[in-house]
Amino acid sequence: MKQHIFLLIMILSMAISSCKKSDTDKENEAISTGMEKLALKKNTNWLVILPGAGCKGCIQEGEAFMRDFIDNPQVMFVLTNTKSFKILQQKTGISLKEHDNVYVDKDRLFDMPTNNAIYPCIVQLDNGKPVKHQFQSPQSGQAFEGLRVKLSND
Repeated sequence: MKQHIFLLIMILSMAISSCKKSDTDKENEAISTGMEKLALKKNTNWLVILPGAGCKGCIQEGEAFMRDFIDNPQVMFVLTNTKSFKILQQKTGISLKEHDNVYVDKDRLFDMPTNNAIYPCIVQLDNGKPVKHQFQSPQSGQAFEGLRVKLSND
């Protein structure tokens, strides 16, 4: 009898633990949900999600990338959880309202539901659908540099 109870508990534990979503699944879900609000142009191949708060150096990398590639039609910039657009415009020298490839995420749909919410996120798109994503973080400090190279070669 004890063996049957133990076996039942083990099976239930495995079933419950297999139902938990991974961080990547949660992030993919947030990206897909947020993208339903976007009107992407056909030539948009990249989505760059910039959080307003978090890893200071990582966000500065994202802001520098936005400053350098704001006129690239392949990139859509999403600003989420931004406290002051005025300060962001001063830091980047970009008038955000003048660019149709900047989306202000007032509803925080792109605010990642994981610990990665503090890092900028680069999403690769294929026909307007997310293919994969990565974060500019201390662990992957070359994410924006890799995207710079890809965009420069196109």
